[in-house]
Amino acid sequence: MGPTASGKSAVAEVIAERFGCRIVNADAFQVYRGFDIGTGKPTNRDGYDLIDLLDPHEHYTAGRFVTDAEPLIQGYLAAGSTVVVCGGTGLYVRALWEGYSAMKPPTPELREQLKQDLNNLGVAGILDREGLSEADLGYDVLSNPHRLLRFLEKRRMPNEPRSRSAWLSGHPKIAIDIGRDQLVGRIESRIRRMLDDGWRDEVRTLLESGVPTSAPAFRAIGYRQIAESLEGRMSFDEAVHLTLIATRQYAKRQMTWLRREPRLHWVDGHGNAISVADLVEHIIRGGS
Repeated sequence: MGPTASGKSAVAEVIAERFGCRIVNADAFQVYRGFDIGTGKPTNRDGYDLIDLLDPHEHYTAGRFVTDAEPLIQGYLAAGSTVVVCGGTGLYVRALWEGYSAMKPPTPELREQLKQDLNNLGVAGILDREGLSEADLGYDVLSNPHRLLRFLEKRRMPNEPRSRSAWLSGHPKIAIDIGRDQLVGRIESRIRRMLDDGWRDEVRTLLESGVPTSAPAFRAIGYRQIAESLEGRMSFDEAVHLTLIATRQYAKRQMTWLRREPRLHWVDGHGNAISVADLVEHIIRGGS
């Protein structure tokens, strides 16, 4: 685990090579076909599972991730193999490790009804109807219509309890830690590299193929911003600037999440992938 641009994928690949094992993707947007460069998807995907699963219009949830990931990991462990789960979507990892309830996908009818309610009543009206205050949800939910909609869906669709998986509870969760200033620098370098690698052309191809910006996959940071620049609604420089801001904000939210993650081992991420992998391997082999 770790914030975006912390180098976790490179470290995971070193570990997977050392142990001769697979990497299970735990990134919410690398599951979408065609959304490659901007999601940081690995160029060589032969050693990965749970990448390129869905078309852009499909929805993916923590519940479905658990359903997909559990049998894969159980199979690898039963065969005596190590397996690396790697990704920045903290909810997915927590749901898998901590035995949180698998979140059922909403019915189309419920989703449409809640969308209409939100449009008709507004946020204040929805909160009043649900007997909630702004403090109950927090700024991240209130400022993001998709998160607010998902929050409302979960209130209407209670989850069935799922006991913690004994076969997974003893396996370590490890996060890469680097200082804020260095992380900001890495984020800027990463986005510039993605643009150099053809991110803008990738978005243009998606639009030309008929993928609407309302598709769930377009929630990946940077895609809608670049799409709006291609459609003439903002300049490309503005799109890049907004992408940088959104990515830094996302990394900050990830760090806030990770600080509350149960039984998490932190490793110093200031070195290169090999030196950080040495620290990770020490923990895997029973060190502290």
